Amino acid sequence: MPGKLSPRADAHIHLFKHGFSGTKAAGAELTTYIELRERYAIDEALVVGYEGDTRFAGNNDYVLELAATHPWIRPTLFLDPMRPPSPEQIESDRAQGAVGYSIYLGSDPELAGLIPTKTWDALSRARCILSVNAAPEAVAGADTHLRDASGAFILLSHLGLPGNLAGAPVLETQRRITPIVRLADAPHVSVKLSGLYATDPDFPHTAAIQAAQVLIEAYGPARMLWGSDYAPGLSAVSDSELFALPDIIRDELSESDSALVLGGSLRSILKETLA
Repeated sequence: MPGKLSPRADAHIHLFKHGFSGTKAAGAELTTYIELRERYAIDEALVVGYEGDTRFAGNNDYVLELAATHPWIRPTLFLDPMRPPSPEQIESDRAQGAVGYSIYLGSDPELAGLIPTKTWDALSRARCILSVNAAPEAVAGADTHLRDASGAFILLSHLGLPGNLAGAPVLETQRRITPIVRLADAPHVSVKLSGLYATDPDFPHTAAIQAAQVLIEAYGPARMLWGSDYAPGLSAVSDSELFALPDIIRDELSESDSALVLGGSLRSILKETLA
């Protein structure tokens, strides 16, 4: 029953004024998440800002406005590598309530290099959370930048986006996530157990679980953060599947490790970045 669920923290959600589809009434997507938040006992959520499409213009301002009246919302603002913020802008964004930034690199190994060193340094000094959506190729290309930003908290979304590996041999899964595993020796880097449907569309996402098991071994449970990927994920799976930590993973974790994955680790990061 929902009343018996332990509180969780969601490391990856999106909130758009007119919804991910762009067709909803203003605020309807937030209202639905609030209902799901109560159902699944979520007490904090990291909002991944996104303005990479013209229909989502203004999302940074929107999530900052929501955070001002909903203290459980922790906003990361979309950072365009082509127009990175100045150190002064980073300071201003943090003062307005942003806990960090979301960076979308796709599969481009060169894109992280467009962000100047002074910006990476400012992000690190400000102890920003950096939610990074990047495929393994882009993670490999960004490796040095991510390592050097050691004052920041790097969160690699969706298992590092290895692509659809449903039915792929285990060795292929391991090969695809090699750049993500390689970063495990950087203690400020963590991985999100989110968007599992993107690696294997059918619940319980067997291929994604195989990748997750390798990453849990490499990073440890304290650096694996569960995230729902609300609301895009609802176009792929049901809400009960989207908000689940698959039993195969949960059964391999101790109760204390499961508590870390389902919220403890994110809360610790938030405590540090907000100190």
